[in-house]
Amino acid sequence: MMRGIVFIQVLLISLLASTDVLGQSFDPWVYENPEAEIYAIEKSWSGTPLKVGNDFPKAMIRNFAKAFCSQYQKYAPNVAVTLYLKNPGHNKVEEDNYYMDDDPRNGYIKCNMTGQFDYLTEMCYWKRANGHSLVGVLLQMGHEGEGVDTDNVILFYDYNPTNRTMTPDMTAYQTVKDILAKHMGTPSLYLPKEGKDIRVSYIEFIQTDEHDFKWEQNTLKWGNNTFVEIKGETGYY
Repeated sequence: MMRGIVFIQVLLISLLASTDVLGQSFDPWVYENPEAEIYAIEKSWSGTPLKVGNDFPKAMIRNFAKAFCSQYQKYAPNVAVTLYLKNPGHNKVEEDNYYMDDDPRNGYIKCNMTGQFDYLTEMCYWKRANGHSLVGVLLQMGHEGEGVDTDNVILFYDYNPTNRTMTPDMTAYQTVKDILAKHMGTPSLYLPKEGKDIRVSYIEFIQTDEHDFKWEQNTLKWGNNTFVEIKGETGYY
């Protein structure tokens, strides 16, 4: 518990110290309840198209990340991504209490913050036959322990390179949401750093005489402009 308190205190100091860099102020208490911000973003995102800049001509994922993260600045990993993208070449992110996995070649970026609660922003994109891109955004918070208390939201945007706009893609969003709703277990999602498919791990609390949890590892396979779930391994522990 003390480790979690110390982490939150350090994170708040770091984020508040970044106020001048971002040119705005933040409510420090919001970072103690990141799951609330995750669902607040899900509630509002569908009505907000995002303009995409061209600060990174050879790294579209960074442009996508900047457009999304700068729009939703009450969620701590988004703040960290915004700070990182001001100078992607610097090597002090760990000192700033966040960890970046930035892979422009594969169209992937992830910001992870660890502590009593591990929470992240993860993004990638898929190319579409019409010249557009489908941009995926995962906001996820996992609690220490068995992984049954994960909170997450996965959002999708259609990017039109003609007008450089990311428009909420409600078809892809609802498709994945419906797939996840078919399962009793709590899902943890992993966007593809390589390949095209999303991995999903479900953990279900069952508490029988022999087992406490059921786990299932499936794949959301990308093809024909949609996702289809492919069953994977299942086990108990």
